[in-house]
Amino acid sequence: MFTGTLAMLHRALRLDARLMRTHLFRLGFAVLVYISLAYAVISSKLVGAPGLRMFESMVWLNFVLISLAGVSFFATAITEEKEEETLGLLMLAGIDPLGILLGKSTSRLVGTLLLLLVQFPFTLLAITLGGVLLGQVLAAYVSLTAYMLFVANLGVACSVLCRRGGTASGLTLLGIILYFASPYVVEAVQLGLVNGEAITSGGSIAVQLTKLAAACREASIGERLHEIMQTGFMGRAFGFQALILVGAALLLFLVAWLRFRRFMHHAPDSRSPRADLMARFVGLGRARRTRPGRHALAWKEFHFVTGGMQMQLAKFVIYGVLVGLAFWAAERYYSYTFAQSGEYVAWGMLFAITFEASLYASRVFHDEWLGRTLPLLSMIPGKPATIIASKVIGCAPALAPALFWLIAGCMIWPDGLEQALKCLFLPSRWFFGLLMLLFMTLTAFFSMIVRWGALPLAGAVMAAGMSFAGCCGSPVVMMLSAASHEGISAELGFGLVDAVIVTLILGLQFDVRRRVEIASAQ
Repeated sequence: MFTGTLAMLHRALRLDARLMRTHLFRLGFAVLVYISLAYAVISSKLVGAPGLRMFESMVWLNFVLISLAGVSFFATAITEEKEEETLGLLMLAGIDPLGILLGKSTSRLVGTLLLLLVQFPFTLLAITLGGVLLGQVLAAYVSLTAYMLFVANLGVACSVLCRRGGTASGLTLLGIILYFASPYVVEAVQLGLVNGEAITSGGSIAVQLTKLAAACREASIGERLHEIMQTGFMGRAFGFQALILVGAALLLFLVAWLRFRRFMHHAPDSRSPRADLMARFVGLGRARRTRPGRHALAWKEFHFVTGGMQMQLAKFVIYGVLVGLAFWAAERYYSYTFAQSGEYVAWGMLFAITFEASLYASRVFHDEWLGRTLPLLSMIPGKPATIIASKVIGCAPALAPALFWLIAGCMIWPDGLEQALKCLFLPSRWFFGLLMLLFMTLTAFFSMIVRWGALPLAGAVMAAGMSFAGCCGSPVVMMLSAASHEGISAELGFGLVDAVIVTLILGLQFDVRRRVEIASAQ
């Protein structure tokens, strides 16, 4: 009965089992756990409960990687077939929507679950180091599995509903953010309504909002993991959080299955032309420039990767509305001052810049690699360094809206100018910027190697590298911690670390340039 439905899933699992890189990737996770275990054994005489510390690091690393995989790996399961216009061919081959979903999404989910399964026996060794019990390990991995089911099916549902992979990834990210922000949003709404005297603090509406916030907090994977990490945890392995997320995952998969046929006919040539919103502003009084001009590659990146001027205006307005709401509600409804809201705005815009830059880095060579047009790109007159620089220049203006509101937040924040000057002159502040630049360079590098998932793969490599550096560089970290945080010795130490990171960045950039040169010779 299910032979035709499971045919695509069976083929995907067999193909995945035969790939050497899949097993090497799982072996890498096992090696990462082993390195963390070795570091925990070495530091067992210096810190208390080394097993718990090692277990915490592995659990939170898995949490971050699962979130990144949901945004990029699972969210492109169906959209890649839509972009290549092969979804209709699969239907003509007699594969029903359930079979396509199982073959394209469930196979990826099984492969990701195997990564958790590989880690589990090694993680049990943390019990022998002290500080963690078997019940905590089981509860943590059950919670991570439920969270993975939820994130994977959220990405699949967004992939079914959206036409392009970038849109599906953005919608998946929005869903994850809403999931984590839901208890705080409900509490903020309740506090604002109470302070604005719209409702009473002991009324029925306030009580219901309090219960809703508590339920959202109890269903959060972050709160659940924090509870599991407490010493003496004796709760059940399959708790309320796992029950809610598994139910939500089944509901999302059902939605994707039922709405599959409705959203499968997103042919690129069937879209209605969009209204040109810029014509009202740019076209007043002069003819509008519709051609790329001399900087064709930068023009292409700005319009097709970042969304063009319309997207930048939309981001500027959206960020402005959020900033305005933060300033307006600062003293009116909440307990923080207008000056403190500037700090919150600055940190929020800094996060937005980091996310946008990482997303653009994952797309900078993705389309050329996917469409096998990198050799054609290399035929453009100019050196490979010029081509790479043109791509970066084309994506850079897309960060202007968030940068504008970041500067606005720093101007209102009393310590904003001082913190900005420290970021310009202190090597200890350069460290975080260089780490972000290394992450973006690594993401761009992987976008030329893998078909999908450059962003989570770069995150996994960064996490593994930082874990290894933490094990090998413990003496350096201890010396920097012993030194004054504002002293010259600490800044000199961070300067040496910054030099190492700069060397890694230059090496990756050289390899990216080399790959472009190799593509030009094909």
